Amino acid sequence: MRARGRLVGVLRNSGSAIAALVVLGLLVAAPGAAARAGSKIRWHGCGRQFPSSLQCGELAVPLDYRHPRGAKIRLGFDRLRARDRRHRVGSLIVNPGGPGGAGSEVVAFEAAGGGLLHPALHERFDLIGMDPRGVGLSTPVRCDPAAYNRLGSLFPKTAAAFRRLVRGVHELGQSCRKRTGRLLDHVDTLSVARDMEALRQALGDGKLNFLGLSYGAEIGVLYAEQYPKRIRVMALDGILDHSISTDALLADSTAAYEDTFDRFAVWCEQTTECALHGRDVGALFDSLVQRANRHPVPVRQCATLPCRSSVTGDDIRLTAYTLLLFKAPIPALGLPGWNGLAQALAAAEAGDASAFATPRVTTPRDPTFAGLAVNCVDYPPLIRSYSDLVAVTLLARALAPHTQGASEVWPPVVECIDWPAPLANPPHRARIRGAPPILLVNATHDPANPYRWAHDLLHQIPRAVLLTRDGDGHTSSLLHPSRTSNAIAHYLITQQTPPPNTVYPN
Repeated sequence: MRARGRLVGVLRNSGSAIAALVVLGLLVAAPGAAARAGSKIRWHGCGRQFPSSLQCGELAVPLDYRHPRGAKIRLGFDRLRARDRRHRVGSLIVNPGGPGGAGSEVVAFEAAGGGLLHPALHERFDLIGMDPRGVGLSTPVRCDPAAYNRLGSLFPKTAAAFRRLVRGVHELGQSCRKRTGRLLDHVDTLSVARDMEALRQALGDGKLNFLGLSYGAEIGVLYAEQYPKRIRVMALDGILDHSISTDALLADSTAAYEDTFDRFAVWCEQTTECALHGRDVGALFDSLVQRANRHPVPVRQCATLPCRSSVTGDDIRLTAYTLLLFKAPIPALGLPGWNGLAQALAAAEAGDASAFATPRVTTPRDPTFAGLAVNCVDYPPLIRSYSDLVAVTLLARALAPHTQGASEVWPPVVECIDWPAPLANPPHRARIRGAPPILLVNATHDPANPYRWAHDLLHQIPRAVLLTRDGDGHTSSLLHPSRTSNAIAHYLITQQTPPPNTVYPN
């Protein structure tokens, strides 16, 4: 139950330059494709849609690590080999966040010349995009898209509306249980970390090199708990602290989102290029949300996926969070930056809410389902009754008068109310002994993973070093050229961390 890394959703909706990446998730439709792989990787082409430089592989890993000789599932991944073979360091496993993010999509994007990651990483490492169990090329979590699309508002205002939501969530969960089977009990992040060790061994490339963004930080921490002496380097960017309770997670993420929204409003006031320059952005946002909750705003045109025909104020609060994740535009991903949010708000005020349209889920294997399944087995439920919902809503409104808790933590808080799988990976403080220096990276104003979480984790990991980026936005690895991304790449290649307490500008 954490703020998901949005890279997977961005990759799936960023236009023709990466439209083929969606197909990558369909290449494993044959259920038994990995059964023959065992513990040895048999590399093969990923399909004619992809560059020949991209290779795909599969491993069979235990469904339940308590019974390693029992049922197996498929672990899927791809590889882009290092450009500089003479000075190659090894393999670098990359996780873009989530839960629900597919490492294979990031590496496929790099193979197509996307340039998401620091260029030095492609020069010196074989980039490995591992898809966590339940995601992408791995054995997927499957649920009923129709059940998900029927959920309606995740912010029920009455006890009757809450009961309808609970019935809908129950129906969704049961569809996931029926379509996914026993895997639903075993998509926890600890199992993902054990899968990563199986992949490291199969690669036969020495100790682990890992770059984990957002939720990927949790994968890294759990790996370091289990296998501290098998790590060469580990960079965790945009820190998730899995030691805190569900209510603290929601409260912290709520405050972080509101902080970024307030900074966005000040930026608009001070920046002439902002489409809302000269306006009271907070008042405009509040008025638009209230008006859209009374009379939903029409959607003139869906983006690349089917979407609902109108947008409520609750939809605007949820989607604005996504548009605030990156302050500056990232053209390679079609991300417009903060000014894109300003333009979207201006358009919605004028009667077109297309930028806030809520996509409909169209496939049983949508990564939304895997993300939900992981959230529900990694954190205990926060809400069990309408009274609990009211209490949480009051807290969110007190902490965030504008955004009112609508970060990406909110959906799993309500969608995990009646989940049909038990808690498998309870929150706990990290217990790591014997690991080399691990690099932690965080922005001071990350709207998803607050800076405080990085400090919390710093005090849990002996010899860890925190690199601070004094600025806005979620993660830093994609912001290159920059001193922060340069330092991350330098550490991964040389094992040399920046000095403790290093701070780089935005």
